[in-house]
Amino acid sequence: MTEPHARFRQAYDAAQLSVPELWLRYFALGGVASELEVDAYLNGAITLPAFQHDMLAHAINERLDEITPPSAPYSEEYTAIDHLGHHLSNGDQGDPQ
Repeated sequence: MTEPHARFRQAYDAAQLSVPELWLRYFALGGVASELEVDAYLNGAITLPAFQHDMLAHAINERLDEITPPSAPYSEEYTAIDHLGHHLSNGDQGDPQ
């Protein structure tokens, strides 16, 4: 198994989806491969066009987003108003920095 395909398979395994569940998500995105073809692709038995691979990857990544805990935001994601509101609601009187 090539490195990209091995990483693809690891992502699929981490998504905790059965082949029918993955296929349904993929099909809902407009995928055209059959469930049997998706299974064969996951096991390295066949290749799929890049666009179909990307649709499968998207279906897997959507699932991973659903089951992965939210990540902590970095400070650059806050606006000055967010910081000010946080400090004021905590009774801070100093510079919000």
